Amino acid sequence: MKRLTTATLLMAIVSGLTGCSAISDCCISVETDIRNDVLAMKAWGHWSWAYDDLAYPWHFAKGFKEGYRDVLNGGKGCQPTIPPQHYWKPCYQSMEGKNKINSWFDGFSHGALAAAQDGYGDMGQIPISPTAKANLESSRRRPAPNMLEGGGQTGVPIAVDATPDEVLVDPTDDSADPLVLPDDPSRPIQLRPYE
Repeated sequence: MKRLTTATLLMAIVSGLTGCSAISDCCISVETDIRNDVLAMKAWGHWSWAYDDLAYPWHFAKGFKEGYRDVLNGGKGCQPTIPPQHYWKPCYQSMEGKNKINSWFDGFSHGALAAAQDGYGDMGQIPISPTAKANLESSRRRPAPNMLEGGGQTGVPIAVDATPDEVLVDPTDDSADPLVLPDDPSRPIQLRPYE
C-alpha cells in the first residue's frame, strides 16, 4: 500500500511539473504509433504473399511497413529523398547494398499504395463540423458581380436578379427571413451562422 501511495505521489509531482497537456499529447502520440505499427504489420501479413519472389524480402518488408505507416500518419505516401539512417552504414555502400536500399524504396511505395487501397488514406485527418466545412467552402467562392449594389458598400447586401436561394439577408433587420430555402430540393442549404 505504501508503494502505491508513493507511486501516485510521484506521478502527481511529475504531471504537475510537465503539464497535463504535454502528458496527454505524449500518450496520444504513443497510442497512435502503436496502432499504426500494428496495422502495418497486419497489412504486411495480408499482402506479403504477393511479394514472395523478391531478391531482398526483408528490406522490402521494412519499406512496405514504413510506407504504410506514412499514409496512416497522414502522409501522401511519397518516397523520401534519402533512405532511413540505418542504410547509411558502410556495409550498404556496395552494389548489393544499393539493391537492398532500392528494395526498401520499392517496399515503401507498395506499402503506401496498400494503405490507400485498404482505405486508410485519410485516417490521420481530423474531421471538422459540417457547418465549419460549409463556411470554409463558401468563403473560398467569389460572390457574383451582380449580388451587391450600392457603390461598393459592404454592410448592406442587396440582391439584384437573384433566385430565391441566393437572396442575402441584412443581419441587422429583425423582420427579414434568415433562411430562404432553395427551389431545388437536391441542392444543399448553405447555412453560415458565424458570419
